[in-house]
Amino acid sequence: MFTKISASLFIAVLLGGMAFTVGAQTSSIFSTGLHHPTKIITAADSSLLVAEGGTMTPNTGRISVLDGGTGVRHTLIDGLPSGVSNLGGQPDTDGSTGIFLRGNVLYIVSGVGDACINVGPGLELPNPAGASSPIFDSIIEVTLPGGYASLASGFTMTLADQTALAANTSLELTNADGNTITVRMVANLPDYRAEPRPGAPNNVRASHLFGVEVFQKDLYVPDAAFNLIHRVDIATGAESTFAIFPNRANPAPPGGPFIEAVPDNIHRVGNRLLVPLLTGFPFRVGYSEVQTVSLKNGQHETLIPGLTSAIDVLRVENVDGDAYYTLEFSANQLANAPGRLRYFSSANAAPVTVVPVVITPTSMAMDETSGDIFITNIFPGTVTRVQFP
Repeated sequence: MFTKISASLFIAVLLGGMAFTVGAQTSSIFSTGLHHPTKIITAADSSLLVAEGGTMTPNTGRISVLDGGTGVRHTLIDGLPSGVSNLGGQPDTDGSTGIFLRGNVLYIVSGVGDACINVGPGLELPNPAGASSPIFDSIIEVTLPGGYASLASGFTMTLADQTALAANTSLELTNADGNTITVRMVANLPDYRAEPRPGAPNNVRASHLFGVEVFQKDLYVPDAAFNLIHRVDIATGAESTFAIFPNRANPAPPGGPFIEAVPDNIHRVGNRLLVPLLTGFPFRVGYSEVQTVSLKNGQHETLIPGLTSAIDVLRVENVDGDAYYTLEFSANQLANAPGRLRYFSSANAAPVTVVPVVITPTSMAMDETSGDIFITNIFPGTVTRVQFP
Protein backbone atom coordinates (compact mmCIF):
# COMPACT_ATOMS: atom_id res chain seq x y z
CA MET A 1 0.00 0.00 0.00
CA PHE A 2 2.87 2.35 0.73
CA THR A 3 5.60 3.35 -1.66
CA LYS A 4 9.35 3.20 -1.16
CA ILE A 5 10.89 6.15 0.65
CA SER A 6 13.49 8.07 -1.34
CA ALA A 7 16.71 9.56 0.00
CA SER A 8 14.99 12.91 0.30
CA LEU A 9 12.40 11.46 2.65
CA PHE A 10 15.10 9.82 4.78
CA ILE A 11 16.65 13.27 5.21
CA ALA A 12 13.25 14.56 6.24
CA VAL A 13 13.02 11.76 8.80
CA LEU A 14 16.16 13.10 10.44
CA LEU A 15 14.64 16.56 10.55
CA GLY A 16 11.42 15.05 11.90
CA GLY A 17 13.01 14.65 15.31
CA MET A 18 13.26 18.43 15.68
CA ALA A 19 10.40 20.45 17.15
CA PHE A 20 9.17 23.22 14.88
CA THR A 21 6.44 25.84 15.04
CA VAL A 22 3.75 26.45 12.44
CA GLY A 23 1.67 29.40 13.52
CA ALA A 24 0.80 28.94 17.19
CA GLN A 25 1.09 25.15 17.42
CA THR A 26 4.21 23.06 17.83
CA SER A 27 5.06 19.62 16.47
CA SER A 28 7.61 17.21 17.91
CA ILE A 29 8.42 13.51 18.10
CA PHE A 30 6.49 12.08 21.03
CA SER A 31 7.40 8.37 20.98
CA THR A 32 9.91 6.17 19.14
CA GLY A 33 10.76 2.49 18.75
CA LEU A 34 7.46 1.40 17.22
CA HIS A 35 7.31 -1.36 14.59
CA HIS A 36 5.53 0.02 11.52
CA PRO A 37 2.73 1.82 13.41
CA THR A 38 -0.48 1.98 11.38
CA LYS A 39 -3.24 3.15 13.70
CA ILE A 40 -3.53 5.12 16.96
CA ILE A 41 -6.51 5.64 19.28
CA THR A 42 -7.07 7.18 22.72
CA ALA A 43 -7.58 4.80 25.64
CA ALA A 44 -8.03 4.64 29.42
CA ASP A 45 -6.03 6.72 31.90
CA SER A 46 -5.00 9.30 29.27
CA SER A 47 -3.08 6.62 27.38
CA LEU A 48 -2.90 5.79 23.67
CA LEU A 49 -3.07 2.43 21.91
CA VAL A 50 -1.04 1.85 18.75
CA ALA A 51 -1.47 -0.97 16.22
CA GLU A 52 1.86 -2.04 14.70
CA GLY A 53 2.60 -4.01 11.55
CA GLY A 54 5.58 -5.77 13.10
CA THR A 55 9.21 -6.31 12.10
CA MET A 56 10.65 -8.28 9.18
CA THR A 57 10.21 -11.41 11.34
CA PRO A 58 6.80 -13.05 10.80
CA ASN A 59 4.10 -12.80 13.49
CA THR A 60 5.53 -9.80 15.29
CA GLY A 61 2.43 -7.64 14.98
CA ARG A 62 1.85 -5.75 18.19
CA ILE A 63 -0.46 -3.49 20.17
CA SER A 64 1.44 -1.00 22.32
CA VAL A 65 0.32 1.34 25.09
CA LEU A 66 1.80 4.84 25.14
CA ASP A 67 1.76 6.97 28.27
CA GLY A 68 -0.20 10.06 27.23
CA GLY A 69 2.12 12.40 29.09
CA THR A 70 5.58 10.98 28.45
CA GLY A 71 5.22 8.83 25.32
CA VAL A 72 6.84 5.87 27.10
CA ARG A 73 5.81 2.64 25.36
CA HIS A 74 5.05 -0.76 26.78
CA THR A 75 3.63 -3.85 25.10
CA LEU A 76 0.01 -4.78 25.59
CA ILE A 77 -0.18 -7.71 23.10
CA ASP A 78 2.50 -9.12 20.81
CA GLY A 79 2.81 -12.13 18.55
CA LEU A 80 -0.07 -10.91 16.38
CA PRO A 81 -0.24 -11.93 12.69
CA SER A 82 2.33 -10.30 10.40
CA GLY A 83 4.34 -11.23 7.34
CA VAL A 84 6.85 -9.78 4.90
CA SER A 85 4.94 -8.73 1.81
CA ASN A 86 6.24 -7.71 -1.61
CA LEU A 87 2.87 -6.51 -2.90
CA GLY A 88 4.10 -2.92 -2.98
CA GLY A 89 7.04 -3.87 -5.20
CA GLN A 90 9.62 -4.31 -2.43
CA PRO A 91 9.75 -6.30 0.84
CA ASP A 92 7.73 -4.67 3.59
CA THR A 93 6.08 -5.92 6.75
CA ASP A 94 2.30 -6.05 7.08
CA GLY A 95 0.46 -6.95 10.27
CA SER A 96 -2.03 -5.18 12.54
CA THR A 97 -3.82 -2.47 10.55
CA GLY A 98 -6.81 -1.41 12.62
CA ILE A 99 -8.01 -1.09 16.22
CA PHE A 100 -11.19 0.07 17.92
CA LEU A 101 -11.85 0.16 21.65
CA ARG A 102 -15.37 -0.08 23.13
CA GLY A 103 -15.18 -0.11 26.92
CA ASN A 104 -12.60 -2.77 27.69
CA VAL A 105 -13.24 -4.70 24.46
CA LEU A 106 -10.60 -4.18 21.77
CA TYR A 107 -11.14 -5.11 18.11
CA ILE A 108 -7.94 -5.79 16.15
CA VAL A 109 -7.78 -6.01 12.36
CA SER A 110 -5.01 -7.78 10.47
CA GLY A 111 -3.70 -6.98 7.00
CA VAL A 112 -2.90 -9.54 4.31
CA GLY A 113 0.67 -10.18 5.51
CA ASP A 114 2.49 -12.56 3.15
CA ALA A 115 -0.60 -14.49 2.04
CA CYS A 116 -0.05 -13.27 -1.54
CA ILE A 117 2.99 -12.35 -3.61
CA ASN A 118 3.60 -9.95 -6.49
CA VAL A 119 4.74 -11.80 -9.64
CA GLY A 120 4.73 -8.91 -12.10
CA PRO A 121 3.15 -5.52 -12.78
CA GLY A 122 -0.40 -5.77 -11.46
CA LEU A 123 -0.09 -9.56 -11.06
CA GLU A 124 -0.55 -11.42 -7.77
CA LEU A 125 -0.71 -15.05 -6.73
CA PRO A 126 -1.33 -16.89 -3.46
CA ASN A 127 2.00 -17.39 -1.72
CA PRO A 128 3.26 -20.82 -2.89
CA ALA A 129 5.25 -21.16 0.34
CA GLY A 130 2.08 -20.65 2.39
CA ALA A 131 1.11 -17.72 4.60
CA SER A 132 2.95 -17.11 7.88
CA SER A 133 -0.38 -16.88 9.71
CA PRO A 134 -3.76 -18.60 9.28
CA ILE A 135 -5.60 -15.43 10.36
CA PHE A 136 -4.50 -12.70 7.97
CA ASP A 137 -7.37 -10.39 6.95
CA SER A 138 -9.21 -11.17 10.16
CA ILE A 139 -10.88 -9.28 13.00
CA ILE A 140 -10.39 -10.56 16.54
CA GLU A 141 -12.07 -9.42 19.75
CA VAL A 142 -9.96 -9.04 22.89
CA THR A 143 -11.51 -8.48 26.31
CA LEU A 144 -8.99 -6.55 28.40
CA PRO A 145 -8.62 -6.53 32.19
CA GLY A 146 -9.17 -3.45 34.29
CA GLY A 147 -6.09 -1.26 34.47
CA TYR A 148 -4.79 -2.58 31.15
CA ALA A 149 -3.06 0.72 30.40
CA SER A 150 -0.66 0.31 33.33
CA LEU A 151 0.04 -3.44 33.38
CA ALA A 152 3.64 -4.34 34.18
CA SER A 153 3.84 -7.04 31.51
CA GLY A 154 2.15 -7.76 28.20
CA PHE A 155 0.41 -10.75 26.65
CA THR A 156 1.92 -12.92 23.91
CA MET A 157 0.07 -14.81 21.22
CA THR A 158 1.73 -17.87 19.66
CA LEU A 159 1.28 -19.39 16.22
CA ALA A 160 -0.59 -22.23 17.93
CA ASP A 161 -2.94 -19.62 19.41
CA GLN A 162 -3.51 -18.17 15.94
CA THR A 163 -4.28 -21.64 14.61
CA ALA A 164 -6.79 -22.15 17.41
CA LEU A 165 -8.47 -18.84 16.57
CA ALA A 166 -8.65 -19.89 12.91
CA ALA A 167 -10.62 -22.93 14.13
CA ASN A 168 -12.95 -20.60 16.08
CA THR A 169 -11.56 -21.67 19.44
CA SER A 170 -11.58 -18.84 21.98
CA LEU A 171 -8.41 -18.26 23.99
CA GLU A 172 -7.43 -17.09 27.43
CA LEU A 173 -3.93 -15.59 27.57
CA THR A 174 -2.10 -14.87 30.82
CA ASN A 175 0.76 -12.42 31.33
CA ALA A 176 3.71 -12.76 33.69
CA ASP A 177 1.75 -11.16 36.53
CA GLY A 178 -1.27 -13.43 36.30
CA ASN A 179 -3.60 -11.05 34.48
CA THR A 180 -5.73 -12.58 31.72
CA ILE A 181 -7.33 -11.55 28.46
CA THR A 182 -9.86 -13.49 26.40
CA VAL A 183 -9.53 -13.57 22.62
CA ARG A 184 -12.25 -14.52 20.15
CA MET A 185 -12.33 -14.70 16.37
CA VAL A 186 -15.02 -12.41 15.00
CA ALA A 187 -14.39 -13.03 11.30
CA ASN A 188 -11.57 -14.48 9.20
CA LEU A 189 -12.15 -12.93 5.78
CA PRO A 190 -10.66 -14.27 2.51
CA ASP A 191 -7.07 -13.24 1.82
CA TYR A 192 -7.75 -12.79 -1.91
CA ARG A 193 -10.27 -13.22 -4.66
CA ALA A 194 -9.86 -14.47 -8.22
CA GLU A 195 -9.03 -11.79 -10.81
CA PRO A 196 -7.94 -13.58 -14.00
CA ARG A 197 -6.16 -11.53 -16.64
CA PRO A 198 -5.05 -12.23 -20.22
CA GLY A 199 -2.08 -14.58 -19.98
CA ALA A 200 -2.58 -14.91 -16.20
CA PRO A 201 -5.68 -17.05 -15.60
CA ASN A 202 -4.68 -17.75 -11.98
CA ASN A 203 -4.19 -14.12 -11.06
CA VAL A 204 -5.77 -12.95 -7.79
CA ARG A 205 -6.28 -9.66 -5.99
CA ALA A 206 -5.09 -9.65 -2.38
CA SER A 207 -7.37 -8.14 0.23
CA HIS A 208 -6.01 -5.46 2.55
CA LEU A 209 -8.15 -4.55 5.54
CA PHE A 210 -7.07 -1.16 6.87
CA GLY A 211 -9.14 0.16 9.76
CA VAL A 212 -12.28 -0.61 11.77
CA GLU A 213 -15.28 1.20 13.20
CA VAL A 214 -18.10 -0.11 15.40
CA PHE A 215 -21.76 0.86 15.31
CA GLN A 216 -24.41 -1.02 17.27
CA LYS A 217 -24.01 -4.74 16.47
CA ASP A 218 -21.71 -4.42 13.46
CA LEU A 219 -18.10 -3.74 12.52
CA TYR A 220 -17.32 -1.61 9.47
CA VAL A 221 -13.95 -2.45 7.93
CA PRO A 222 -12.46 -0.65 4.90
CA ASP A 223 -10.62 -2.84 2.39
CA ALA A 224 -7.96 -0.74 0.67
CA ALA A 225 -7.41 -3.36 -2.05
CA PHE A 226 -11.02 -4.36 -2.81
CA ASN A 227 -12.12 -0.68 -2.62
CA LEU A 228 -15.09 -1.33 -0.38
CA ILE A 229 -16.34 -1.42 3.21
CA HIS A 230 -17.15 -4.77 4.79
CA ARG A 231 -19.95 -4.93 7.33
CA VAL A 232 -19.40 -7.74 9.85
CA ASP A 233 -21.90 -8.91 12.47
CA ILE A 234 -19.97 -8.95 15.76
CA ALA A 235 -21.87 -11.91 17.21
CA THR A 236 -21.97 -14.21 14.17
CA GLY A 237 -19.11 -13.01 11.96
CA ALA A 238 -21.45 -12.82 8.96
CA GLU A 239 -19.95 -10.48 6.33
CA SER A 240 -21.61 -8.36 3.67
CA THR A 241 -20.44 -5.59 1.37
CA PHE A 242 -21.74 -2.31 2.78
CA ALA A 243 -20.32 0.22 0.28
CA ILE A 244 -18.25 0.07 -2.91
CA PHE A 245 -15.98 2.89 -4.11
CA PRO A 246 -15.74 2.85 -7.92
CA ASN A 247 -12.68 3.62 -10.01
CA ARG A 248 -12.20 7.07 -11.51
CA ALA A 249 -10.92 7.84 -14.99
CA ASN A 250 -7.22 8.62 -15.21
CA PRO A 251 -7.00 11.76 -17.38
CA ALA A 252 -3.46 11.21 -18.70
CA PRO A 253 -0.32 9.05 -18.39
CA PRO A 254 1.34 7.72 -16.33
CA GLY A 255 -0.83 4.84 -15.19
CA GLY A 256 -3.67 2.91 -16.73
CA PRO A 257 -7.09 4.16 -17.74
CA PHE A 258 -8.48 4.11 -14.18
CA ILE A 259 -7.50 5.26 -10.69
CA GLU A 260 -8.63 3.13 -7.75
CA ALA A 261 -10.24 4.68 -4.65
CA VAL A 262 -8.22 2.92 -1.85
CA PRO A 263 -10.28 3.55 1.32
CA ASP A 264 -7.78 3.52 4.15
CA ASN A 265 -9.45 4.63 7.39
CA ILE A 266 -12.90 5.01 8.89
CA HIS A 267 -14.59 7.01 11.66
CA ARG A 268 -18.21 7.30 12.73
CA VAL A 269 -19.82 10.70 13.21
CA GLY A 270 -23.48 10.32 14.16
CA ASN A 271 -25.29 8.42 11.41
CA ARG A 272 -22.48 8.56 8.88
CA LEU A 273 -18.97 7.26 8.35
CA LEU A 274 -16.04 9.43 7.32
CA VAL A 275 -13.75 7.57 4.92
CA PRO A 276 -10.57 9.03 3.36
CA LEU A 277 -9.75 7.74 -0.13
CA LEU A 278 -6.00 7.61 -0.72
CA THR A 279 -6.38 6.82 -4.46
CA GLY A 280 -4.03 4.50 -6.32
CA PHE A 281 -1.27 4.96 -8.87
CA PRO A 282 -0.38 7.46 -10.26
CA PHE A 283 -1.36 9.18 -6.95
CA ARG A 284 -2.49 12.35 -8.71
CA VAL A 285 -2.26 15.59 -6.76
CA GLY A 286 -5.75 16.80 -5.84
CA TYR A 287 -7.56 13.55 -6.74
CA SER A 288 -7.85 12.20 -3.20
CA GLU A 289 -10.79 13.11 -0.96
CA VAL A 290 -12.81 12.36 2.16
CA GLN A 291 -16.24 10.84 1.61
CA THR A 292 -19.23 10.41 3.90
CA VAL A 293 -21.05 7.08 3.92
CA SER A 294 -24.61 6.84 5.23
CA LEU A 295 -25.01 4.19 7.93
CA LYS A 296 -28.62 3.83 6.81
CA ASN A 297 -28.01 2.64 3.26
CA GLY A 298 -24.29 2.79 2.41
CA GLN A 299 -24.71 5.65 -0.06
CA HIS A 300 -21.65 7.89 -0.18
CA GLU A 301 -20.63 11.29 -1.47
CA THR A 302 -17.68 13.65 -1.38
CA LEU A 303 -17.22 15.71 1.77
CA ILE A 304 -13.75 17.23 1.27
CA PRO A 305 -12.33 17.15 -2.28
CA GLY A 306 -8.96 18.17 -3.67
CA LEU A 307 -6.69 16.22 -1.30
CA THR A 308 -3.60 14.17 -2.13
CA SER A 309 -3.03 10.68 -0.68
CA ALA A 310 -5.52 11.25 2.18
CA ILE A 311 -4.87 8.74 4.98
CA ASP A 312 -7.01 9.97 7.89
CA VAL A 313 -9.57 12.57 8.94
CA LEU A 314 -10.75 13.96 12.27
CA ARG A 315 -14.00 15.83 12.77
CA VAL A 316 -13.99 18.55 15.44
CA GLU A 317 -16.37 21.33 16.40
CA ASN A 318 -15.84 25.06 16.02
CA VAL A 319 -18.17 28.01 16.59
CA ASP A 320 -19.77 27.54 13.16
CA GLY A 321 -20.29 23.77 13.33
CA ASP A 322 -18.20 20.89 12.00
CA ALA A 323 -14.54 21.40 11.19
CA TYR A 324 -12.00 18.82 10.04
CA TYR A 325 -8.34 17.92 10.21
CA THR A 326 -7.03 15.91 7.26
CA LEU A 327 -3.86 13.86 7.22
CA GLU A 328 -2.14 13.18 3.89
CA PHE A 329 0.43 10.42 3.49
CA SER A 330 2.30 12.54 0.94
CA ALA A 331 1.67 15.87 -0.72
CA ASN A 332 3.04 14.30 -3.92
CA GLN A 333 3.95 10.61 -3.81
CA LEU A 334 5.66 10.50 -7.22
CA ALA A 335 7.92 13.36 -6.12
CA ASN A 336 8.59 11.67 -2.73
CA ALA A 337 7.09 14.64 -0.89
CA PRO A 338 6.40 14.26 2.85
CA GLY A 339 2.90 14.17 4.28
CA ARG A 340 1.08 17.03 5.98
CA LEU A 341 -1.66 17.87 8.46
CA ARG A 342 -4.25 20.45 7.37
CA TYR A 343 -7.32 22.08 8.94
CA PHE A 344 -10.65 22.93 7.31
CA SER A 345 -12.93 25.27 9.26
CA SER A 346 -15.75 23.67 7.26
CA ALA A 347 -15.89 21.00 4.58
CA ASN A 348 -15.89 23.68 1.79
CA ALA A 349 -13.38 26.03 3.43
CA ALA A 350 -9.89 26.67 2.11
CA PRO A 351 -7.38 24.47 3.97
CA VAL A 352 -4.88 25.82 6.48
CA THR A 353 -1.65 23.84 6.76
CA VAL A 354 -1.05 22.99 10.40
CA VAL A 355 2.09 20.84 10.03
CA PRO A 356 3.75 20.96 6.59
CA VAL A 357 6.14 18.03 7.10
CA VAL A 358 4.97 14.71 8.53
CA ILE A 359 6.94 11.63 7.55
CA THR A 360 4.82 8.78 6.12
CA PRO A 361 1.84 9.34 8.46
CA THR A 362 -0.86 6.68 8.70
CA SER A 363 -3.29 7.65 11.46
CA MET A 364 -4.13 10.30 14.03
CA ALA A 365 -6.03 10.66 17.28
CA MET A 366 -6.97 13.68 19.38
CA ASP A 367 -6.75 13.95 23.15
CA GLU A 368 -10.13 15.47 23.97
CA THR A 369 -8.80 17.12 27.15
CA SER A 370 -5.71 18.87 25.79
CA GLY A 371 -6.65 19.05 22.12
CA ASP A 372 -3.26 17.56 21.21
CA ILE A 373 -3.15 15.47 18.02
CA PHE A 374 -1.01 12.31 17.88
CA ILE A 375 0.13 10.98 14.50
CA THR A 376 1.68 7.60 13.69
CA ASN A 377 4.60 7.62 11.23
CA ILE A 378 4.94 4.15 9.71
CA PHE A 379 8.49 3.97 8.36
CA PRO A 380 10.45 5.88 11.02
CA GLY A 381 8.39 4.04 13.68
CA THR A 382 7.46 7.15 15.61
CA VAL A 383 4.50 9.13 16.90
CA THR A 384 4.35 12.89 16.39
CA ARG A 385 2.52 15.12 18.86
CA VAL A 386 0.98 18.38 17.68
CA GLN A 387 0.34 20.72 20.61
CA PHE A 388 -1.93 23.76 20.57
CA PRO A 389 -1.82 26.70 22.99
